[in-house]
Amino acid sequence: MEALTGRAHHHVPARHRFDVHWIRSIGFTMFLVGLIAVATDADWVVTTASVATSAFGFGVFYLFFPGGWHFGLVTANFLAIYACFFEYFHHANFADAPRPAVVAGLALPVFGFLGTCLARRYAITRVIHARRLRELSRLPRLSRWFLASMAVGAASFALPHSGVDAAMQGMMLIGAMSIITLCVMIAISDVVLLMVDISMVFELVAGRLDRLLMPVIAFLTVYALLAIVFACFYRIADMTTPTPQFLILGEARRISFVEALYFSSVTITTLGFGDISPISMLVRALTAIEVICGVLMLLFGFSEVMRNAGPDSGLHDRPHRRDSAADSP
Repeated sequence: MEALTGRAHHHVPARHRFDVHWIRSIGFTMFLVGLIAVATDADWVVTTASVATSAFGFGVFYLFFPGGWHFGLVTANFLAIYACFFEYFHHANFADAPRPAVVAGLALPVFGFLGTCLARRYAITRVIHARRLRELSRLPRLSRWFLASMAVGAASFALPHSGVDAAMQGMMLIGAMSIITLCVMIAISDVVLLMVDISMVFELVAGRLDRLLMPVIAFLTVYALLAIVFACFYRIADMTTPTPQFLILGEARRISFVEALYFSSVTITTLGFGDISPISMLVRALTAIEVICGVLMLLFGFSEVMRNAGPDSGLHDRPHRRDSAADSP
């Protein structure tokens, strides 16, 4: 929990922390929110407002409440999720709302959250640096503010939208986002508490990556090797027979190695898009064998990864650590 509690900061210069955690996390936030805004085909004003609002909100929040890179990652994820919900909420219910109303509705919860955190700075700081996971009894309080926000969104779908002009849609959007902002401001401690709990989970998961990395790489290596070997079999079978062995985009022709590699990849993963299909008994038999091998490899690989990630993976080291602690004066 060192990254969350800030105990490691005693050994790291303040300027280095600023450069590494603050700027990197802001860049990640801007990337996520900008990616969502571009993918939703928002105009440049809304896109710029989304990126600027998220970057400013995260930058100020993390500057006042630093909590390590796990906490920064969770904060960036929350902003990206909020951007997704807002885009869906906006286009589904208030698609004709004018730009100023959209920008204002987007910014209201972010600035409301930020302003309330700054107003209750000491209480929020204590929540962030609590250094322990919260009990499940806190979840009903978390669900109340979340369900209240969802209720506002559900009520917006029930409102009559036919014949409502753009100005009225903009007012309705701002009104709905104002209610959501009020819910977040009232339950600000619980919102931050949820972020802290998720960042603690992220930290625990990151601590297991060292044990998971090598099994995952080994599994992917063997999996890729198997796909390459069967791609060669498909290519050789097609080259050594008098007639084409594959139907490619509705046309019976010789398969290239790249196409064979693609077909082998979608076969071993059991996707089977259908754009390339075997038409001879020989290649069909090879396809069936590859599917079986892929399923067996997947089961074996998943078992190995879970074995290395499970609680038994560290049992060999624990007795040694206890013995060493007992022997020490």
